[in-house]
Amino acid sequence: MESTQVVIIGGGITGAGILWDLSLRGISAVLFEKQDLANGATGRCHGLLHSGCRYVIKDSDAAKECAIESKIIKKIAPNCVQNTGGFFIQCSQDDPTFFTKWEESCKNIDIVSERLSVDEVLAMEPNLTTNILGAFTCSDSYVDVFQLVKSNIGSAVMRGANFRSYCEVTAINSDGGRVRYVDYINNLTGESGAIACDIVVNASGGWAQKIAAMVGVNVSMRCDKGSLIVFNHSLVNHVINRCRMPGDADIIVPAGPVCILGTSSIVVPNPENLTVDFNEIQHLLNIGIELVPKITDARILRIFSGARPLYTPKNITTAAGREISRGFALLDHKVHDQISGFISIVGGKLTTYRLMAEMTSDLIASKLGNDRPCMTKEVPLRVATDERVMKRACQLLPIHIATTIERRLGSDLAHVVNTIETKPETAEVICECEQITLAEIDVILKNKTSIPVNTISDIGRRTRLGFGPCQGTFCGYKAMLAGYKNKRWTAKQASEEFERFLNERRKGQYVVSQGKQIEQLFLSNYLFGMAYNFYNQKKG
Repeated sequence: MESTQVVIIGGGITGAGILWDLSLRGISAVLFEKQDLANGATGRCHGLLHSGCRYVIKDSDAAKECAIESKIIKKIAPNCVQNTGGFFIQCSQDDPTFFTKWEESCKNIDIVSERLSVDEVLAMEPNLTTNILGAFTCSDSYVDVFQLVKSNIGSAVMRGANFRSYCEVTAINSDGGRVRYVDYINNLTGESGAIACDIVVNASGGWAQKIAAMVGVNVSMRCDKGSLIVFNHSLVNHVINRCRMPGDADIIVPAGPVCILGTSSIVVPNPENLTVDFNEIQHLLNIGIELVPKITDARILRIFSGARPLYTPKNITTAAGREISRGFALLDHKVHDQISGFISIVGGKLTTYRLMAEMTSDLIASKLGNDRPCMTKEVPLRVATDERVMKRACQLLPIHIATTIERRLGSDLAHVVNTIETKPETAEVICECEQITLAEIDVILKNKTSIPVNTISDIGRRTRLGFGPCQGTFCGYKAMLAGYKNKRWTAKQASEEFERFLNERRKGQYVVSQGKQIEQLFLSNYLFGMAYNFYNQKKG
């Protein structure tokens, strides 16, 4: 049986952060994720890198954590961050005392913010409603969650760590009150195996309760569904927050060529098979229009949902989703349940993932007798790209495309440059929305990067292919052909893979099939001849 010191269950940002932290301390670890990376709550959020301002009244400790951690993430992972800045908008119909209290709360915890007049705000954000009284600035930003997960895991792999996507832990085996090994199965091949370890870390988010049950302990979780709407272009330049107690549809985030409105808050039984109905969408739109009236003119690309994994200890019984703390809890089950070698890290937010990983890794290190300190505050998440490689890239490609690829791939840009120099035709841009070249797809399909792919959707999570306005209608087909030409898939496999990719993209579209989006869906159906009756789906 193979062995490692630590097994991490969960391939979201928390698990990825733990893998990176442990690798810097010289602790061997293997991460298991039952699907692709960032498939749970991490990959189903609006990517808001919180300044802390959203929590200054309700939870000052969480606000302080976010303020500190967002600065660290901007420093160690600048390639992942779109440093937009943000505004907290005072609407005339909202409680005016909240605006004053919010300003005072920011000052109390040393969060810097500047008050702006209506004219100043509208000069920078002309699509905002004129029915506002003013705003405050904040340091909110957008973070590419897929890029952030990839950077953590890729850097950890370069230091000797290991991860296995599409591998599901099926059992955690203990003996004498101590974890001994885990069983797992590869969900793509059906192959199974086991790996011995000293410690198992439960970093599975909304699945934490299910994983904990494998060793006979209870970790009480509540899943709070949040739905988000993606529009076909960026309606705002900054992150726009409504300055009131957190509620539905009070955040709009510019995310590259698109923007995202969210979210809702609905308690659901588990994080699987989340659905959205038209009434929920209309509810979000009706509130969002109060901030940005031009939402009515924008094309809705898709809607998606994620389940916030909220930890609910025994003292929380009837609280609704937004009332439960967004803080996190680190549970040592040797202390709580007399199970040695089993740890759960639950709750938390995207912005505080690094802190969560640090505290978890500190506990692991103490148990293993490792005295190396946490280094993730200072060590960049990837090495700098060789300037000579960047110069060659700019000679082969337009500067903005070369720069975009470098942000995605870092030092792996060298593989793209070598590919284009060998086969100049691969300089073709196959995804105009996200500026992705055929060479980049070839490099990824040949697994020359540290994180391999299995599906076209995996390629999308590595490069954002299919995330733009065409939703994969054109670029997905070219990615399929690239996979066939690179002998990753047979003709039959490639066709089936492309159909799965399109259907995955369409899941988030059929509910909002209206206006120009109907034309987009019809075009996709006519081009590829796939039966997909979104009218019946919507009706059902």
